[in-house]
Amino acid sequence: MPGNFQNLNSETTAILCQFLGAAQISEVRPFGTGHINDTYKVTSGSGNFLLQKLNRWAFASPEAVMQNIRQVGEHLANRPYPLKNMRPVAACDGSLWQQDAAGEYWRMFPFFDGTLTLGRVETEDQAFEGARAFGAFAKALGGLPPETLHATIPGFHDGPQRLAYFYEVIKMGIPGRLKMATMEIETLLKHQSLFGQIAAAGLPQRIMHHDTKIGNVLFDAKTLKAVAIVDLDTVMPGTVLSDFGDMMRTFANAAAEDEACLEKVALRMPIFRALSEGYLLEMGDTLTPLEKKWLPEGGRWLSLMQAMRFLADYLEGDVYYKTNYPEHNLVRARSQLALFESMTAQLSGIKNP
Repeated sequence: MPGNFQNLNSETTAILCQFLGAAQISEVRPFGTGHINDTYKVTSGSGNFLLQKLNRWAFASPEAVMQNIRQVGEHLANRPYPLKNMRPVAACDGSLWQQDAAGEYWRMFPFFDGTLTLGRVETEDQAFEGARAFGAFAKALGGLPPETLHATIPGFHDGPQRLAYFYEVIKMGIPGRLKMATMEIETLLKHQSLFGQIAAAGLPQRIMHHDTKIGNVLFDAKTLKAVAIVDLDTVMPGTVLSDFGDMMRTFANAAAEDEACLEKVALRMPIFRALSEGYLLEMGDTLTPLEKKWLPEGGRWLSLMQAMRFLADYLEGDVYYKTNYPEHNLVRARSQLALFESMTAQLSGIKNP
């Protein structure tokens, strides 16, 4: 299978053969900027594909991840789903993943030509279209019972569980860092009741994406209309606040997640309104009155939770998130707390978007 294979070892080449067999492959090159999975774009006579190694450190059960993705793909194929279906490509033996000699898991997906991703939401139209796409995804999965999918990251958005862990970290944290983060710890614990309130709200379980940043929407390069929802590894049971709240946190923040100048951090209300309109265009008739009532709290909930996760990692010595400088996780936590406070101020009195 001749071709231009950049940074591809013999084991990876063998995996490629298990998916595409004797297909004429012209090029394989690293693709994307993600830090979780190793991804390659494969150009072949049979079409263009993405070959990806699943990070076993991030996902303890790769089989569960792929079983979820397979089930979601099969379900969407039989629904009136308006977007392209990111279904995995079967290997020559019919399986959806292959293991190399080191026990690493590999899978393949179609590559949708003529598409692009956005690094940041700049306009209301982008927010509307991205949220509409995530809404269409959730709506199409409405007929699939949540209990049929695995929790690929158990406790991912379990506020009380993460809060309990945070208390343990405070007991064992690095002394110097505990002192540096005194104000942030106090601020976070001041608002800890939000986690219990949402856990006790009785929101129904749905199948949610759980990583609704704008980069997980493929847009048509010419029209900028949504084409597909990607990165399905965290699709699992949850509540609508996980997806809506993460869009609020990532779409509508005026600044970067690690912005050190807290005056720049704020909820952009026009973007919030646009994403709300886009999401509810698809999900408005599906959500219960209780869910609609709690929607605005999703952004506060996840901003506070993300601040807690960054702060816990800082106190433990930066063992989870990659950092560029010693105080990076503390800066991230401060930024998320500033976003939480901006949301609290601007959304006061709003019951639903």
